Amino acid sequence: MASSTALPANRIFSWRLVLGVLILLALLYLADFAWYELRLHFPSLGTATGSVHRIRLLAIPNKGNRATYELDQVHPEEDVPCSHSLFPQGGTQPCWYVIRHANDPIQM
Repeated sequence: MASSTALPANRIFSWRLVLGVLILLALLYLADFAWYELRLHFPSLGTATGSVHRIRLLAIPNKGNRATYELDQVHPEEDVPCSHSLFPQGGTQPCWYVIRHANDPIQM
């Protein structure tokens, strides 16, 4: 009786699917990075960076897992830098992500 080391067909398909998704994500990130860098070096293609204006709301923890929310008295407003891209580029978060989380309170 010969032992077979071949993988079942469904396992081979699963590995190929995972590998294909990883390659697709890597290509998408590389294309996003290239487009971001092109816009940095050639501003006529569009802006690569931006900023989102937000009001700083502080969440101050109290007893019993409750929080008190107060406006930051020292710096009540700020502009958060961001990149116009799908993924974080240039050390900043994407603008779509920053806009989505602009109203989140800052945990103290």
